[in-house]
Amino acid sequence: MPAIFSFTLMGAGSTAWPTANKAFFFPFRLTEWATAYQLLFWVGATSSGNLNVGIYDNEFNLIVSAGSTAMSATVNTVQELNIADTVLPPGDYYLAVAVDNITGTCFKAGGLADESTLSSIPVYEQAGLTAATLTNPGVPVVTTEGTIHVWIVGIQFRNIF
Repeated sequence: MPAIFSFTLMGAGSTAWPTANKAFFFPFRLTEWATAYQLLFWVGATSSGNLNVGIYDNEFNLIVSAGSTAMSATVNTVQELNIADTVLPPGDYYLAVAVDNITGTCFKAGGLADESTLSSIPVYEQAGLTAATLTNPGVPVVTTEGTIHVWIVGIQFRNIF
C-alpha cells in the first residue's frame, strides 16, 4: 500500500493526551482500492479511559470507527481495534483519533513543534466530544495546539485485486 507520508519513530515518545475529548485528524491518500479491517492505537506508558480511532472521507463524513473503546491495560504496545471490513476506493481521507481524558498516553512522533509542519501535514482537531465519540460529520478546524501532535495511529489494509 503506498502511503502519502511516513515518519521514523526515532524521537517518538509516550505523551499525555493534551485535552480530554479532543480528536485529531490526519490526512492520507489511497492510490488503489483497499479494505480497512483494523485500526491501530499505540498505547503509551499510562493506560486510562477510552479511545476511538476512525476513518473520514475528504468532507469529514465518518465512514467507520472502532467506537469508544477502553484503552488497553497493556502499556507501550499497539492496541488493535477490529472494525467491519470497509472497502475504500482511491481518494483522500482522514484518520481521526480521540481520547476521553488527559491521563492516558499515546506515542507521538517527535520533533514536529513548528508551524512549518502544517504546510506538509495539515493536522486538524475537534474539541468538545463526549466519551471519545467521533461525530458524523466531523467539524474539525486547523489545530490550535502549540505543538503539532502527530499521534502514532494507523490502519491495517487488505489489497483488493
